[in-house]
Amino acid sequence: MNPFEFTTPASTEEACASLKEYGSTARIIAGGTDLLIELRRDSSKGPKVLVDISRIPALHQIRVSEGTLSIGPLVTHSELQFSGAVQRSASLLSAAAAAVGAPQIRNRGTIGGNIMNAATCADTVPPLIALGAVVVLKSSRGTRDVGLGDLFLKPYQTKAQPDEILTEIKFPGLPADAGAAFVKLGRRNALSISRLSVAAVIQRDSQNRIADARIVPGAAFPTWQRITPAEQMLVGEQPSDALFEAAGRKVSEEMIRCSGRRWSTEYKEPVLAVLVRRALMQCVSPAIQTGRSHDGSDGRSGAQATTVTFRSHHRYCTLSVIVNGRSRTATVPTNRTLLALLREDLGLTGTKCGCEIGECGACTVLLDGQPVNSCLVLAPQVHGRSVTTVEGLTREGKLHPLQLSFMENDAAHCGFCTPGMLMSAKALIDENPAPTETDIRTAISGNLCRCTGYKQIVQAIQTAGDGSASP
Repeated sequence: MNPFEFTTPASTEEACASLKEYGSTARIIAGGTDLLIELRRDSSKGPKVLVDISRIPALHQIRVSEGTLSIGPLVTHSELQFSGAVQRSASLLSAAAAAVGAPQIRNRGTIGGNIMNAATCADTVPPLIALGAVVVLKSSRGTRDVGLGDLFLKPYQTKAQPDEILTEIKFPGLPADAGAAFVKLGRRNALSISRLSVAAVIQRDSQNRIADARIVPGAAFPTWQRITPAEQMLVGEQPSDALFEAAGRKVSEEMIRCSGRRWSTEYKEPVLAVLVRRALMQCVSPAIQTGRSHDGSDGRSGAQATTVTFRSHHRYCTLSVIVNGRSRTATVPTNRTLLALLREDLGLTGTKCGCEIGECGACTVLLDGQPVNSCLVLAPQVHGRSVTTVEGLTREGKLHPLQLSFMENDAAHCGFCTPGMLMSAKALIDENPAPTETDIRTAISGNLCRCTGYKQIVQAIQTAGDGSASP
């Protein structure tokens, strides 16, 4: 990455002032799961300044007021997935958040970043448009509300001005009698970019007729939109497989009418129709299950309002961080990643450098107890926080039960993926001491084993979880 200045505003007003000062040379960073990959790939167009908004508490909340949900842009996909308020009032958004990446990505990636990146494969945008979401954009000139469906100009481009920041996403919660669904088609179960997706909402009247219908495909149109002709087919009708199949065909027809026939149309046309039918059937079936939830309506904030201290030229920063229970201080370039900080500056080489795009999981560490890809976290962002690496598992010369279990179950293999696997497993066991195989496979879905020895790895984690590993 090219060098850049780094600033950490403590409020939205300070963030807006920074954007006004630096203009188009500045970029906002929060989770960074997309931005850091972009900066590595295209350094020639890199920003001169990164404005880190991740420590602004006002942007990291989920609130419910008079039936309206207000979500801050810093709320992570994990928080959306497990929020009781979101599950109750916007289950399709919770389901979409659960489909993003893998645990490491969901723990860092934010709903604001998913929106403002404006990639057509963004999972949370179709549900939000189906929910009638409005976004609030703020600058030093004031604030304005924009319907989410009107925000996008084309892929990777929104109507937001360079000095504007997304501060809120708001929408009315679904009525209790409404059915909602989100379905996604990808190449694999995790770390999968949507090839196609569909968000749908159906509300029925007392005669079981469809009173309201909303259908929003993802990765099918240049920008997201509700498919009104297909929705109109449904209103006033009794739900049926034949009706939903016809609506699916209409959505595919609208895709072709809008985008024309291309090389992918032969595949997308029938598949999109099937996904629409499945989503609509789910809307009239039992509610979506998204896993555990927490009762609070506020997002779980991992960010602390701590100021990073910089040298005068702003391309170096002095940071303090708790690593494996020990306070460490380092002065590093602002474009240093957490991975490089651990390996090169602190000498903790157990954390491995693999893909550097957040897909292999070899660099997984725990940031405030949550597994993250250290290659996608900037070092300045961990100032004042706690990091645990594989070296931190050993206590007083004794291996952790997970490490012992990996040895006993021959789960290490070549060993390259093992540190990341252990850290993902540690986070799981800390939260759920008796995980099922499904729990384990979900927890390590962001960790790839080059030797494909997943059976032994799963067994090792299960053994450590049930306490049968040797002391």
